[in-house]
Amino acid sequence: MVNKEEVIRQLEQVGLKEYGDAIANWVFPTAQLFLSPVSDSDILLGGSKVGGNPDLPEDLEWPTWKEYDMSFISQINLADCPQQLSLPTSGLLSFFYAVKPMYAEMGFYNDPSTCRVFYFDSDGLEKLARRNTPKSLTNLEKVKPNQILFEHNFSVPTAESAYLESLGLGWNGNIENFEKYWRLFLPNWSTKGYINRLMGHPDPIQGDMQVSCELTYGPYKWIENHNPEIRDRVLNSALKWRLLLQIDSEEEKTGMMWGDSGRIYYWIHEDDLANLCFERVICVMQCT
Repeated sequence: MVNKEEVIRQLEQVGLKEYGDAIANWVFPTAQLFLSPVSDSDILLGGSKVGGNPDLPEDLEWPTWKEYDMSFISQINLADCPQQLSLPTSGLLSFFYAVKPMYAEMGFYNDPSTCRVFYFDSDGLEKLARRNTPKSLTNLEKVKPNQILFEHNFSVPTAESAYLESLGLGWNGNIENFEKYWRLFLPNWSTKGYINRLMGHPDPIQGDMQVSCELTYGPYKWIENHNPEIRDRVLNSALKWRLLLQIDSEEEKTGMMWGDSGRIYYWIHEDDLANLCFERVICVMQCT
């Protein structure tokens, strides 16, 4: 079992003792999701899955972005999850993303409303029904059904993150110690292959996402972010954005590739998560 002392020991071994306490406090529990293709009918109503047809209340309108129907990505029955995660112990989370306009619509990647996440509490589970995907979505825009095996673990901040930058580590900070972190420390925490993840820290392809989330909903804009004083405020607030779900391009199982072998990442502000408010979730796609 990972504990704070072990993280501090590993950091000390690579010459990063001064950052031990701070980074150890950012070791978050996570669950890796391992997928197994099945028939959608084999998954119980309200069961955890990636792809297939969603289980929703019959009176809930199918989510859209502009005139496009969103694609159903995943639903997570929270009773199935490791209990160490910062999530309720019951209910269902349902994730959607606007796959259809992903490559064709101008402004798509700068619009936070391209995803929807719904939370149904334990009472709401009784009102669910399996819904058919709209006919407007082709097979290329549907995720194939997979059952989920959850594996509990722990994760540490990635190199290019608001966490590290807030400590002065990064391309514009202490490069020597930054390189020690990602060359010597992070390999002890790396995961190989496809990585689908619930909570914890992301496995980014193109760097930090927390600052962009904060600039999307926070009081400051991109142009103001170049002011050093404002940048510090943005970083401090960006620390409160947490990974909610990460889905990889496991194309042979899901039939879906995000860009060029990329991933999609759902982010939520920790205050919203504490209040079970999922109206401001942001989905970011990164690829090679």
